[in-house]
Amino acid sequence: QCTVQQCSVLPAQVRAVTSRDSLLVAKKTELCLEINVANISGLDDQNNETEMTDFKASVVAFEVQKNFANKFFSNKAVAKSLIDDTSGNLLDNLYKLLYVFTKNKKDSEKTTRNIIKIAIKIGMLQRGDKFSREEKANLVQIQKNLRTVAMTLISFYQVDHTYDRNFVIKYLTELETLLKNLISNHLTDKSVGRVEQIFGVVKTPEFLDSVYVPKKNSEMREIMGTVVSDLNCCIEAGIL
Repeated sequence: QCTVQQCSVLPAQVRAVTSRDSLLVAKKTELCLEINVANISGLDDQNNETEMTDFKASVVAFEVQKNFANKFFSNKAVAKSLIDDTSGNLLDNLYKLLYVFTKNKKDSEKTTRNIIKIAIKIGMLQRGDKFSREEKANLVQIQKNLRTVAMTLISFYQVDHTYDRNFVIKYLTELETLLKNLISNHLTDKSVGRVEQIFGVVKTPEFLDSVYVPKKNSEMREIMGTVVSDLNCCIEAGIL
């Protein structure tokens, strides 16, 4: 049994202990929240990195080529893959560029898949000798235009203060028109819509400026360096 003096002191001691315990609990809770936030942030970064690297153009190209061949061709001449490693690398890195721009895996895949589908189908129509003489001439013009666009994109990246947005948009618009005219007699309106979807992204001022305007989007700028390297490889290999 405590004395009156001891009993009067105990509540103060209890209050002090309780206060210290509460402070410790609060600090532990705050620390746990910080750790959870850090973990969530880390998981988001990992998920973004995974989404940016799990797309493989060569796999998509194989599926598209196989499906298109089964529907329209029986000739073994079209069996050889139309997307080689060099082109595959370019498309993989283009997907990454689109992913950083859109921040949307589904949209980035859609645009890249559409590029692959149109490229494969045109290549197979050419191998299957489905184009008329006039269409073959148009295809040559498309290839020249595409090469001009590629060399322009390389130059604007490598040489400072040369970026001309209107020049790029002009050539991309011409390329879009040429492609739509070429495929309209052979493919469905859905394929024409795919061409429109592709250029509806890549020829926009926002997309082009994000790549070429200094400090506008440093992550896109970095990836564009890899795309430029891939474009150079495609030109040297005669693909573009």
